[in-house]
Amino acid sequence: MPQITLDLPFEKIVDTVKRLSEEDQERLFFAINEDYARALGKMRDEAWKEHQAGDSTSLESLDVE
Repeated sequence: MPQITLDLPFEKIVDTVKRLSEEDQERLFFAINEDYARALGKMRDEAWKEHQAGDSTSLESLDVE
């Protein structure tokens, strides 16, 4: 695959990222920060295990005003 190299100032990159949707900014963050993505995946898996074991709290039982 051919390689393309661009010389962009940091400020231009930041401005461009700011124009992304919140969802795309989040996707970009986790694509760049693989450690965070792995940690989030582990947290999701652990929460699912706790839910399956009946150790989770339903939203209806939370007293939120």
